[in-house]
Amino acid sequence: MIFKISGLFIGLLFGFLLKRGRFCPTGTIRDIYLEKKYYNAVLILAIIATEGVLYHLLVGSGVITTPFFGCYSLIAVPIGGFIFGIGAVMTNGCITSTLVKAGDGRIIGILSLIVFAITEFFTNKWVFKPFTQKLMGFKEVYDIDLFDMPISPLIVFVPLVVVLYVVMIRHYRSHKPKYKLPQRYTGLRHVFCEKIWSREVTVVLIGIVMGTAFYFSNLTDRNGGISISDPVLSWFNMITHTHSEPIG
Repeated sequence: MIFKISGLFIGLLFGFLLKRGRFCPTGTIRDIYLEKKYYNAVLILAIIATEGVLYHLLVGSGVITTPFFGCYSLIAVPIGGFIFGIGAVMTNGCITSTLVKAGDGRIIGILSLIVFAITEFFTNKWVFKPFTQKLMGFKEVYDIDLFDMPISPLIVFVPLVVVLYVVMIRHYRSHKPKYKLPQRYTGLRHVFCEKIWSREVTVVLIGIVMGTAFYFSNLTDRNGGISISDPVLSWFNMITHTHSEPIG
């Protein structure tokens, strides 16, 4: 039973890290271009590299099942990514930050979540389903399987993690805030309920959570990691007693 609800604990922990670090993955990528914050690329790569090390350790050691990589559309992926990016810019964040805002009780978060869920339901299950499926089946190619490489993927990810961590440590030390806001609480209550965590610590912990998510998913016979859009769509599935194909 505990394995069946492990996704809930992973999700709560993931959301907690986003909240404490004031971190939005899509917003971080957006600001690389809009605000020329090139250091953000290091933060995003640190998440990917940290998750990659844990993931390939789990697969390489046989703890989780070797994954199957399906095919994807060379047309649907860039179109979907472009539309998603526009929406993230207009709403000042992606679906992860939208869930955090909704949890805070902010109207913009609640409205964004409702519109996101309804639109996803329309495109994946209802009115636009035939068009979406046709587009996703156009110009399909198979993903690159890193396990087919002549060397272990860890030879790539481990040095990358070391380099990125060194860069983040140096950046953190040279960009420490000169002033601190007055705190109302002390001890653990301050750390977990009031203090804004550094982005460097946040991205490392997010990478660890996303990497370990593969292990807990495997325990429930689901070979995959963290998913955000599918669980949101599952609310409609539960209400309408329907089933939708996962879209990411």
